[in-house]
Amino acid sequence: MRRGLLWVACLMLPMTAAAELSSLTFITEEYPPYNYQRDGQPEGIAVELLERILTRTDTPRDRHDIQFYPWARGYDMALTEPSTVLFSTTRTEQREPLFQWVGPIATDRVSLIARRDADIQLDDLEALIDSDYRVAVIREDIGAQRLHEAGVPDSRIQVAMSNDSALHMLERGRVDLWAYGEDVAFWMMEQKGLSQSDFEAILPISESDLYFALHRDTDPSLVATLQNALDRLRADSRPATSSERRVTFNTEEYPPFNFLNADGEIDGTATRLLQTALDEAGLTANFRLLPWARAYTEARLRDNHCVYATTRTPSREAHFTWTGPLAINEWAAFALADSDLEARELGDLADRRVGSFREDAVGQYAEEQGIPVLLTATERDNIARLQAGVIDAWVTGSQTARQLAREAGVELKRLFSFRQEALYLACHPSLPDGYLSKLQAALEQLTESGRADALRHRVLERLEGDT
Repeated sequence: MRRGLLWVACLMLPMTAAAELSSLTFITEEYPPYNYQRDGQPEGIAVELLERILTRTDTPRDRHDIQFYPWARGYDMALTEPSTVLFSTTRTEQREPLFQWVGPIATDRVSLIARRDADIQLDDLEALIDSDYRVAVIREDIGAQRLHEAGVPDSRIQVAMSNDSALHMLERGRVDLWAYGEDVAFWMMEQKGLSQSDFEAILPISESDLYFALHRDTDPSLVATLQNALDRLRADSRPATSSERRVTFNTEEYPPFNFLNADGEIDGTATRLLQTALDEAGLTANFRLLPWARAYTEARLRDNHCVYATTRTPSREAHFTWTGPLAINEWAAFALADSDLEARELGDLADRRVGSFREDAVGQYAEEQGIPVLLTATERDNIARLQAGVIDAWVTGSQTARQLAREAGVELKRLFSFRQEALYLACHPSLPDGYLSKLQAALEQLTESGRADALRHRVLERLEGDT
């Protein structure tokens, strides 16, 4: 660590405060991707952030000093035991006076999650109250608190000991719904080998920031030290060192732009273009294929992570630094070829069941236009949902729809197109400016020389040959 930066971080605080951070007890729970254990090793976005704070304040502690407890026990400890820090904790009006707060760490959306075959539809929490659905919650979790505040009867709420047991209850049909963080729930499904397409988030009930919650009697100077270190980490624009610059490019199954080919390799027109540009610029990156919501969330929250091929929307603009464009994506609505559905614009689908997938820009745009959208975990699931009659229409990219339909042997009809958007590489702001400027220059040179078009043509030829 550079002593100058440490001095700046602590400039307005007593110099003894940083050393006294070692007196704090840091506790957390299994709540991936924010905090969890892998082979006994603490991992996650919040864990990495805390470790960087401890390093910056010269505190002789690291991630191995973090203690894991079930959420309810950890919450009680943070309320009753001095010098305790609980994370990642949703900061609510009810909890505000109970703790001192450092953050935010990230934004978390809590939803009611159901098995898809249950075909549950709820417009609001009033509809839940009027139903007889049983809901799993974790004691003292924000999902449980939101349902209590809304007046959901206690007789309909089943308290699970852990998120593992809550997921098990939902999977086995012992409850109808689970109130929990979307990203965490779907991450857990993936890790346990469950098909994410068997579940769906049907109603958001909370979207709040996650924080470090400190026992309310904690010395305010220690709270200030932690907050100041966190603020300086975010404001620090220093270039990453070679050991820190482990860049990861996340993507999803979204052919022809990005997909897993028959050889088990990440491929696609956007992938080939990025790989070639990296080679031309003398740069490296680790490519990973994930469910889209997880790929997007990691790029938004984790240092040196990017996601592609991403639509650059106003709501996303400030969260990332952008490189591209990589391609142009035409948005359109589709139905099965033998469907009697006719539509010329999005408004014609207002009373229809329209499919998209979690965190997708096409579905988000349709929702902004007042179209109810049924979400799934991956784009590929929407072909099966059309065939099963779960949805009447599908909004997606034209090239993607054609490719997925060819692979599945399904004939579609295009109802109408409604927008064209460029696709980009979206990177966490921590990525060094020099890295991105070199990559951008290489992409522009590939485009100007015509080599980018040649790369795309080769991928499309191979795709059509494979199907």
